[in-house]
Amino acid sequence: MKSAKSAVCSVIAGLALGLSAVGPAAADGVADKVTVTDPYVRAIPPVIKTTAAFMQLQSSDDVERFVVDASSPAAGAVELHMHTMDDGVMRMRRIVHIHLPPNKPVSLEPGGLHIMLFDLTAPIAPGDQIPITLTFDDGSTREISAEVRTVESMMKH
Repeated sequence: MKSAKSAVCSVIAGLALGLSAVGPAAADGVADKVTVTDPYVRAIPPVIKTTAAFMQLQSSDDVERFVVDASSPAAGAVELHMHTMDDGVMRMRRIVHIHLPPNKPVSLEPGGLHIMLFDLTAPIAPGDQIPITLTFDDGSTREISAEVRTVESMMKH
């Protein structure tokens, strides 16, 4: 009986040690090395269910990194997107990641890289804060809050 109890204690101790080793590794994830500046979402009329989020990102990591996904409880679906010129027509297309070169700023802006929010769960208004979670190539995540802004206020920034 004592040896079974001892074995259980050893397993529990091993699990606790293993979990504590995971803690610091997760804390040193890509998300901790990315600075997010001026996140905002474009204001839209209440009947529209799709909008976009913009921001500036900069990784302080020594190697290239990637944003591989985004999500928000304010939207039914969230996708990474970019605009491209196709035979003189500006088209928007979904992309699999947003490249973050080492120590260089990346702008998500109208007419370029951006995050699309589809099937909004409720109307949004200027001044609202929209939660967005960015997922990076190592699986780490960063939650941000993006202010809803009108086109006019977006131009001021």
